[in-house]
Amino acid sequence: MPLRLVSFALMLAAVFLLVTANGIMSTLVPFRAKIEGFSDLVVGFIGSSFYAGMLGGAVLTPPLVRRAGHVGGFAVCSLSGAIAALAMPALIQPIPWIVLRFLIGFSLTGLYTLVESWLSGASDNTSRGRVLGICSVAQYAAWAAGNQIFILADPARFVLFGVAAVLFVTSALPFLLLRETPPGRPKNSSLDLVWVFNTAPAAFAAALLTGVANGPLYALSPAYGAEVGFSASDVGVMMIAVTIGSAAFQVPNGWLSDRLDRRRLLASLAAVAAVAEIVLGGCGVVVPLLAVYALAFVIGAADAAQYYVAAAHAVDRCGPDQAVMVMAAMIVLYGVGAILGPPIASTIMSIAGAPALYLFQGAVHVALAAFVLRQILLKPAPVQAAAGR
Repeated sequence: MPLRLVSFALMLAAVFLLVTANGIMSTLVPFRAKIEGFSDLVVGFIGSSFYAGMLGGAVLTPPLVRRAGHVGGFAVCSLSGAIAALAMPALIQPIPWIVLRFLIGFSLTGLYTLVESWLSGASDNTSRGRVLGICSVAQYAAWAAGNQIFILADPARFVLFGVAAVLFVTSALPFLLLRETPPGRPKNSSLDLVWVFNTAPAAFAAALLTGVANGPLYALSPAYGAEVGFSASDVGVMMIAVTIGSAAFQVPNGWLSDRLDRRRLLASLAAVAAVAEIVLGGCGVVVPLLAVYALAFVIGAADAAQYYVAAAHAVDRCGPDQAVMVMAAMIVLYGVGAILGPPIASTIMSIAGAPALYLFQGAVHVALAAFVLRQILLKPAPVQAAAGR
């Protein structure tokens, strides 16, 4: 069934509410942890538990949807996030916070998977890229809103935890107002990464390698700036340029992906990212700051769109009836890549210097572009969704 505008708006509202809640919690939790005297090691474990929860959520969401359906799964995940947000100020100890942050990661990934699989399943191959692109823009706007809400209240008090909990709960309301019949429950509740690779190898590689490249981009770019002598404001403007580029080109790239072989656009985006990253890594310390900001903008524009173009391609190939499992697989692959990328990049930086960060990212994107081009040569014609499993 085609996705109606009202239904699309309701799903975007759900995305906006839950990502706003996560934006608050992502800043609030480490800040409050330091107020409470937690060590840097404990704060690191709390942060890691969130990403572990995200991977757990991606694995467990398909069986949850098979058992409870999309609406039931959304209710479980939104309530889990709200309970964790409310419990954190009442249980200010390292172990409970590690567990509760895991629960928030689980709930957020479950909610992402449910929304994106519903949108992917309800749209067709001629609109899926735009739909996911608009969803991504809503996420960027919500993340900014969450960080703005953070500055409006004292992080040492309960208020911000309460606001986040309310947002988690209310994110379920738009789903309850939907008039469309939810997508069918997945036939297979297991996360079959081998099948995804065999069916959509370009999407599989893109999800993994964009995680490897993007993880260091956000985690280590501030360290690069400090190492090469940028001021704090210079680094801040550079990261703003990355973010603006990421948001600005999601919809145009989605529109293009609906009109081209998505793999061709994916290879082009990887190539553009590689060129910008190699130039920044090789010349970033000698070119004017405006050129650095421009390169950061291009990197953001090319990097961020790759994941959703790949996700749309994966659903094209695997079929809308497998959207829940496919979107969960994409999140797992991206998460694994984002976990592996920063330690690899930081090791290379310690050996070859800070500019090697962007040379590493450029090499990853060259590898991605080469792999996708190989897939295009092997299977030049668009392939219809795989029938059955």
